[in-house]
Amino acid sequence: MESGRKSVRTSVMLPERAYERIQALANANDVSAAWVIRQAILKFLGEHDGKRELPIRTPRAPQAKRP
Repeated sequence: MESGRKSVRTSVMLPERAYERIQALANANDVSAAWVIRQAILKFLGEHDGKRELPIRTPRAPQAKRP
């Protein structure tokens, strides 16, 4: 974590296979799954610093049908 910075706790739901892959990486590197996830998020944010749009497609809510 960034030293001197306050941390907050959050939770996310992951597909089981993604969690298994994260846990395998963590085990292989003697770190926690939380550490792997935190590093991935920090890297993603660093690569997209200052950008307002996501570099991935997001699912859109279905459009309401007009009568």
